[in-house]
Amino acid sequence: MNSEAVTQIEDSFLSFLGRIQRAIEIKTDDDYQFALELLEQLMTKAEDREGEPLLYLMDIVSDSIEDYENSLESIQRFDQEGNSIDPGISTLRVLIDQYGLTYSDLKDEIGTKSLVSQILSGSKSLTKTHIAKLSKRFNISPQLFF
Repeated sequence: MNSEAVTQIEDSFLSFLGRIQRAIEIKTDDDYQFALELLEQLMTKAEDREGEPLLYLMDIVSDSIEDYENSLESIQRFDQEGNSIDPGISTLRVLIDQYGLTYSDLKDEIGTKSLVSQILSGSKSLTKTHIAKLSKRFNISPQLFF
């Protein structure tokens, strides 16, 4: 490769880096918003095919976004809180929310409203029987509760 080609590649890269640096070295909320908007634009322009050149850029930007989000204290706290929640309780809460259920609606699977409330507060646990009945009613794997 001749030096002119190297110089052209170097100039192109430095120009590119100057334009995208905010999106790959996210340091502020403004940089973060810039990266999100850039990624959204790239997603609308990229073709869904193997070898699409924009996919490489999308990977770089999305990795930077993920790194920035993971560095935020609020995200770290959210992850810690999410990981500390009993999977059975979180699954039950999702079912209640998705199906718009009241505690009374679960009387056949769990029992009284009071018992459902105690389970959701963590003072009581779901039994194997509860899990089996909930799994059958909602056609989901019992494994979601563990």
